[in-house]
Amino acid sequence: MLVNENGGTNQDHSPVLHPSSRTLFRFWEQMRAEQAAPRRDQLDLSRIKPLVPNLFIAAYDPPSASYRWRLAGTAVCDMLCHEVTGGNLLADWDGFDANVAARYLGNVVHALQPCLIRTRMQTDLNQILGAELVGLPLQSADGSAVHVLGGIFPFRDPVPMGYSRILRLELSGARSIWTEHLPGDQLLAQTVAPAAAPFRNFHVIAGGRTRSH
Repeated sequence: MLVNENGGTNQDHSPVLHPSSRTLFRFWEQMRAEQAAPRRDQLDLSRIKPLVPNLFIAAYDPPSASYRWRLAGTAVCDMLCHEVTGGNLLADWDGFDANVAARYLGNVVHALQPCLIRTRMQTDLNQILGAELVGLPLQSADGSAVHVLGGIFPFRDPVPMGYSRILRLELSGARSIWTEHLPGDQLLAQTVAPAAAPFRNFHVIAGGRTRSH
C-alpha cells in the first residue's frame, strides 16, 4: 500500500493522476478563493457538469465515528452497484483500510486539508477496477459544519465490464494535499482536531497484504 505522510505545506498535485480529480480540485480552489473551504451554497456545479454524477458529499457522524454518505451521484451508486446515500462510506472496507482512509478524511474535516485516496475494487466477475477518490473540505450552507466534497473517478469505464456486485474494496494509496490557509482564518480557528502528524512522501508500508490475481 502506498501512503503519503507529507509534512509541511505544499501544493504539489502531481500524484493526482485522474484528469477529473484535477478538474475538481481546481474548481474547489476557485470556489474557496481566500477561504479555507467554500460554503455549499457557493458551489456553481454547472461549471463542472460532466463531473456531477461522480460527486458525493459525506459528513462525519460523531456517535458512530463514521463518515456517512449525505449525497452521491448516479455514477457513484452505479459503480458500487447499490444506493449508498445515508450509509457508511467505509462500510465495505476492512478494518485496517477503513482506519487509514478515515484518518485522511478526518484531515479534510478537522484540518481543512484535501486528501487523495486510491482504491482497488474486485468485482463478482473477478475483475479489478481502480479508482481515485479526492476529498475536499466544504462548509455546510449555514456554516455550522464541515463536510467532505468528494469525487470518485474510475481509471476505466465500469459500464462495459458488466459486473453486478463489488466483492471487496482495498486501499492502494493515500495522501494529504496540503494547502495554504490565510492567517486568522475564522473557519480554521473553529476546528477541534489537529492535522495528522507530518509524514514522508508516498512510501510502501512494510508487511502490507499481498494480492494474487
